[in-house]
Amino acid sequence: MNEIEFAAKHEREWSALARTLDPPKGEVPSPADVDEVPRRFRRLAGQLAIARDRQYRTSLIDRLHALAMSAHFAVHGARAQGRPGTVAALWHFFVSDFPAEARRQWRFLAAAALAFFGPFLGGIVALQFFPDFVYYLVSPDTLARIQSMYAPDNVRLGAARDADSDVMMFGFYILNNVRIDLQCLAGGAFFGLGTLAALVGNGMFLGAISGYLTQIGYGHTFWGFVAGHSAPELLGLVLAGASGLMIGYALVAPGRQTRVAALRTRGRSAATLLYGAALMTTGAAVIEAFWSSRVTLPFEVKIAAGAVVALVVVTFLALGGRRGP
Repeated sequence: MNEIEFAAKHEREWSALARTLDPPKGEVPSPADVDEVPRRFRRLAGQLAIARDRQYRTSLIDRLHALAMSAHFAVHGARAQGRPGTVAALWHFFVSDFPAEARRQWRFLAAAALAFFGPFLGGIVALQFFPDFVYYLVSPDTLARIQSMYAPDNVRLGAARDADSDVMMFGFYILNNVRIDLQCLAGGAFFGLGTLAALVGNGMFLGAISGYLTQIGYGHTFWGFVAGHSAPELLGLVLAGASGLMIGYALVAPGRQTRVAALRTRGRSAATLLYGAALMTTGAAVIEAFWSSRVTLPFEVKIAAGAVVALVVVTFLALGGRRGP
């Protein structure tokens, strides 16, 4: 189906939805049309995704996007009555819009996951057989500093173990997490190559550190420390990387659009992934500062809690934002 056929097939429904949402002066929509708005909105969301995927004209995509936004506020704004608008909108974004958009952009998400987790897991395995390989990836001074962070006799674990309070630790972790996420996004401006470099580089570094600490016998303290917050932090990093790859793809392959138009189209989705990634890494920083650093918690408890967090995060991304028929 070409663009003209696509528009002709759905024009009547689009016009009916627009007329219901913004009726002419003096006209009141019928109850049947009002009841039909949520269903038309869901179908419109799918049609908008198809138009973007097929790279139809910017004018058509912008029209559908504007209509979808109007329907979105009509449907979810009504549901959020009685609650503070900003809080309700933020909540709906995180539990619905963000995971749904992440699934729609699964190709970029898969590419980012491969670029990060490939070197990460490869480094862990390689260091168990070739421990000296770590010195090709990490300087001796850095290794010594990291080794001291996870020594079994530490009173507090982690990079911010010398902080005066958990709040200061949280500030350190959130700044570090956001810095890495922004690096992944900004790398998209270099046709995606900067994003790939950030993902692969972080994967190699973290894999080398994880493999090294495991190989020297610090796995108990290290894996106990990272278990609780690793799922939201690492998946947040991958989501930020996916947003950067989307920006790079818009520059490399804009299709029939200009690069500016392609950036505008992809940029909305990339921003959604980045905002969601920022919320996830903020949550990871909370866990890292107030839970992970505790040496008094048993290793088994930390691992079990980490497994629960990972299950919740994966389930949230897989099912969040799905609506019944």
